[in-house]
Amino acid sequence: EEQGPSPGYRMELSIFYVVYFVVFPFFFINIFVALIIITFQVQGDKVMSECSLEKNERACIDFAISAKPLTRYMPQDKQSFQYKTWTFVVSPPFEYFIMAMIALNTVVLMMKFYDAPYEYELILKCLNIVFTSMFSMECVLKTIAFGVLNYFRDAWNVFDFVTVLGSITDILLTEIAALPYMCLLIAMLFFIYAIIGMQ
Repeated sequence: EEQGPSPGYRMELSIFYVVYFVVFPFFFINIFVALIIITFQVQGDKVMSECSLEKNERACIDFAISAKPLTRYMPQDKQSFQYKTWTFVVSPPFEYFIMAMIALNTVVLMMKFYDAPYEYELILKCLNIVFTSMFSMECVLKTIAFGVLNYFRDAWNVFDFVTVLGSITDILLTEIAALPYMCLLIAMLFFIYAIIGMQ
């Protein structure tokens, strides 16, 4: 009583925790997903068993039927501001610049360390705000260039938008409190488990 916990005390409980909360959930999720996939494959093979084609031929025909051509949005009026913005946004220099900014932002995020000087943390915070502002500007330019509907049709644009939204939320929450970080961590864990479950 009134003493801190002893380091390394009852290690067997930590092993039990890891096995129970990490190994078993992954194991049972994989079994469940595998059963669903096998069931769908068996049912699909039953439907196609009456067909005279081989499995590879059927796969080729299914792919040809379900394939959709890739479309790229392009504004019609070449004199409009939207077309000029679109030309700027889809240009290789702009894409390389954004990729360079993503790499630099990653490096800046890796430069944090415990008990850093106040000035150092302030510089990193300002750089984070600058990068977030640039990525927000990229989202705005792409929304102008493609239009709202065409912008959100691309999965990468949706990913960029969610990332920028998360960065803005991170900046705002850093100034308010640290407790929402736990909520974001729990949401991220649920998201990761959902992705694993879908795979």
